[in-house]
Amino acid sequence: MSIIIFPPTIDWSWMKQRPQQLAKQFARNGHIVCYCNKTFEDKPIEEVEENLFVVFNHAKWIKSQFSEMRRRTMDKVIVWNSWPKLVDFIQQYNPDKVIYDCIDEFPQWLPYEEKMAQSADAIVCSSQRLFNRMTREHSNKRIEMARNAYDTDLGLHIQSESDHIYPIDLPKNGNGIVGYVGAWAPWIDEMLVKKMKDELEGVEIVVIGPEFGRKFSERKLEGVTYLGIKPHQELKHYIHAFSVCLIPFQMTPTTRATNPVKAYEYLSAGKPVISTNLPECRLLAPYVDVANTRKQFIKLVKKRLVHPGNAQGRIRFALENSWENRAKKLESLLNEI
Repeated sequence: MSIIIFPPTIDWSWMKQRPQQLAKQFARNGHIVCYCNKTFEDKPIEEVEENLFVVFNHAKWIKSQFSEMRRRTMDKVIVWNSWPKLVDFIQQYNPDKVIYDCIDEFPQWLPYEEKMAQSADAIVCSSQRLFNRMTREHSNKRIEMARNAYDTDLGLHIQSESDHIYPIDLPKNGNGIVGYVGAWAPWIDEMLVKKMKDELEGVEIVVIGPEFGRKFSERKLEGVTYLGIKPHQELKHYIHAFSVCLIPFQMTPTTRATNPVKAYEYLSAGKPVISTNLPECRLLAPYVDVANTRKQFIKLVKKRLVHPGNAQGRIRFALENSWENRAKKLESLLNEI
């Protein structure tokens, strides 16, 4: 087994995303995992699960505890890095191996990506677009595909009514709730959300998630309920209350390279999912409905409000695409590099 370090990118307690999910699974597979928060806090490391340690004071930890851990275990040190800008930063770990987890195509990341990819011992990609580009640009590297997945710890796939609690801050509406869970970011098609509110008479539209590079405008989106960020373990109650789940992204280079985590979470609850024309969502057919235009998107939402479709098929698909299964496939990479 190895010591796997996730350098500072996003805090452990923020929205649970790919880095936290993989860190958790690698720890459960027996590796010692050190997940480093980006935010500094003067507090000792915390073992949040067996083998999984969250580092709050990175500078102190790297100078003292990490060196002691390495001497004590003599295990191989692997850095799992998803932020290319840290390419020089990660050398302070003196790693035995480096894996570049290529998860996004943000323009501001690209100037750092060439050096990151060249310095990595292997590259893992979360979407076909990223895999194709990495294969084309770095044919000398070992490159693996590992899409995002469903966190079974959320329990969204459990259909027992006794496990479903209707959140008190959700509107109650017999005509249905149409919901989006995720960052309210620049790539959200705000005009599409507005058009839905105008055309879906009597239906509630709910947005859950942090503001990320963009403020939610109550003035522009009057009548849309914005609830902000919610604890990860509470999301299941909101998603189970939705009638239809949304991925209302604009088409940009960034979103074309995105494999949305939320798609797997929505599907695990058996919910109908409507997405704009994202390449990775097209690959999720027939479990996800994909629209080419705003008009078609709204038409599909109306259809699924009346005819939800095959819930059990969606749940089975999500369980086949769990983070446990993704991590199992990545074990060979960790052992072989």
